[in-house]
Amino acid sequence: MIIPSRLLPGATIGVVAPSGPFPAERLRPGLEYLRSRGYLIKEGMAIYSRERFLAGNDKARAADLMNMFLDPEVDAIFVARGGYGSARLLDLLDYEAIRMNAKPLVGFSDTTALQLGIFSRTRLVTYSGLTLCGDVTETGFEAFTEQALWEALSNETLSPIEELQAIRGGDFSGVLLGGCLSLVSSLLGTSYMPDLAGAVLVLEDVNEPLYRIDRLFNHLHMAGVLDRVAGVLLGAFEGCDPESEDEGSLLDVFESLADSTSCPIRYGLPYGHGLVRRVLPIGCTVRIDADRLIF
Repeated sequence: MIIPSRLLPGATIGVVAPSGPFPAERLRPGLEYLRSRGYLIKEGMAIYSRERFLAGNDKARAADLMNMFLDPEVDAIFVARGGYGSARLLDLLDYEAIRMNAKPLVGFSDTTALQLGIFSRTRLVTYSGLTLCGDVTETGFEAFTEQALWEALSNETLSPIEELQAIRGGDFSGVLLGGCLSLVSSLLGTSYMPDLAGAVLVLEDVNEPLYRIDRLFNHLHMAGVLDRVAGVLLGAFEGCDPESEDEGSLLDVFESLADSTSCPIRYGLPYGHGLVRRVLPIGCTVRIDADRLIF
């Protein structure tokens, strides 16, 4: 794996929009926050563009991302927002150039496809758990998530995550891979999905009906993913509540998942589309010891 250098005070952060569009005022609090911490900002040329449900056309968004990796003045890259579209860039990137110019890439949600694709081709560790539009707003920045961001980018040992709950017990270890469940599922069968054999698979999602969460898990099962991974970590599934009591609960879906695999499964990871979450280094080695995730 390639672990990027830690982000130093006074560094330059490049901001890109590989997914959905947004008004400039939605990004402004995030940019002001970074500047208040002493960072310089370099905005991508296309970040305020819009083409249908995308932040500009694919070539322009891919060029912005590549330019940030290639620019020697840029020390880290932050994603403006999620939505949809990062997977459309995977055929347009120069992975050897990314590998030779490794630097921190911070994103979340739809960025899952981009981060997994980059890891599969370069082994570069990236950071999942924050977008500037989604997390830094006019009302502030959730303190827990803020602390988690800078801890992750410090390039030092991360504090363990405690009190995970077991659906199926057993300690395990491996490379941490995953992110948003629907994006993980969408990469299966493509050359951009990293090898999940022996991996620790982390999953979360948002605003999906229970039957769709079940269908996505069933896809992982039928694709043989759950027979290859070392174990599964389940984060928050915000807005994935039953529409009626007859549908059962999210825990019922998790337990059904356990019935389709023999690998250990833990849930309760503070990672998901709520305001409070850890920022996870995708591609690093972790181990689960009883109810603790250790980096």
